[in-house]
Amino acid sequence: MKTKLTILVLFIFAVSGISLSQTIYNFSDGLAQGKSQNKKIIIEIYVDGNTWVDKMNDTYKNQDVTALMNSNFIFVRLNGNSNDKYNYNGKDMTCSEISKLFETMSYPTHVFLNPDGTVISFMYNGNKSVSVPGYIDAEDFKNVLEYFRDGKYSSVDLSTIL
Repeated sequence: MKTKLTILVLFIFAVSGISLSQTIYNFSDGLAQGKSQNKKIIIEIYVDGNTWVDKMNDTYKNQDVTALMNSNFIFVRLNGNSNDKYNYNGKDMTCSEISKLFETMSYPTHVFLNPDGTVISFMYNGNKSVSVPGYIDAEDFKNVLEYFRDGKYSSVDLSTIL
């Protein structure tokens, strides 16, 4: 019975077009996709071998989170320790330099960009910010995604929804 139920659930996902994972882009491709698809970009700045980054991967697997990310955002992963270079705002920068530009203090950190690649700033506890640091569980991350999807960052302090 359990096998039949599993097959049925997988079939429903396949037929409905719901994906259980996100397409992950590198920085340059993600910026290009954001612009061409007119979608906001979410950047996860991470480092390898970090427990909280690994735990965040479980959050991304949540069905509601996956659905929100796939339908509303372009997902970019950026290794904060990498020396790979990308062009951002007309300047060649390493991933490490880009992560500093986005005020990364811990891993993982999430940064949201407009489709044109400009950083979305928001208020958190009354302070202007450009990044959301740390691990976020699935329910809270869903709220964060809806906050940015719906443009609430222009008038609502993020701390009021977390």
